[in-house]
Amino acid sequence: MPIVQTNDNQVPGGIYLCQVNEKISCGACCGLYNVADSSYESIMKMLTWRTDRFSSVNRNMDAILDFKEEVEDREPQSRPFPEFPHCPYIGLAGKERSRVGCLLHPLLDENKGIDFRGLSFYGGMACRVYFCPTYYSLSAVSKEIVRETAINWYGYGLVITETKLLNTVFEEIEHRLNRPLTANSLLKNNGCLKAVRKLLNLKINWPFRRKSSSGPANYFFKDQLYSRPHINYESSEKTVSRYNNLLQELESQFDSYNDLQAAEDLIDGLINKVIV
Repeated sequence: MPIVQTNDNQVPGGIYLCQVNEKISCGACCGLYNVADSSYESIMKMLTWRTDRFSSVNRNMDAILDFKEEVEDREPQSRPFPEFPHCPYIGLAGKERSRVGCLLHPLLDENKGIDFRGLSFYGGMACRVYFCPTYYSLSAVSKEIVRETAINWYGYGLVITETKLLNTVFEEIEHRLNRPLTANSLLKNNGCLKAVRKLLNLKINWPFRRKSSSGPANYFFKDQLYSRPHINYESSEKTVSRYNNLLQELESQFDSYNDLQAAEDLIDGLINKVIV
């Protein structure tokens, strides 16, 4: 499936986020990460099997719906967010299968221009016209930074939907810089670029994530169906951390003052490298 050529000025907020390039795309709205095991290895194995299997499925309604049942019989159906549908038709796209994409999309070679997305949970119209909350809730500068610093689809899809986390991070950087944030100012320096990537990658490898967390997946819709619990600071001997909003979005838990101090120092160190 080739990249859909969508201009930035054709989408809300002025920055296109869905199918960015051959390596960067997002399947979060399709419930990609709403699975029992949301690790890269597990999701990649899942998507590879689906893509291989779907390539031999006849393109008619019965066969496509049978594929859905086969996927659901084969894969665990326990979900971190039970009310958030996970689409069985999300797979790998591109000549090198280097990004996530829709197996029902008309631009997939095997579909020969036919749009089968009407067979998905949300239907074809939703797939064509829906834009996630990030399009409306994140500044153009922040979107551009995330889009340009992403290394692969997995990390990109996890972090681009985290609007509260991203707004908190970039507001802190802007405060430290004492000037308006620009994408060029963060991306032109290689050391700064690496620091931004490490800072955003905390979403995936945060060492202080609460034990009861379901992992890096998040529910990013505005209906507040699921919310993240507040941090209990009692064991850390603090009323609240100066990074409370950021730590909250990272689903943090601290068993001691030293743990909280280490978390704050980690964030401090990365932000200091960004603003050099």
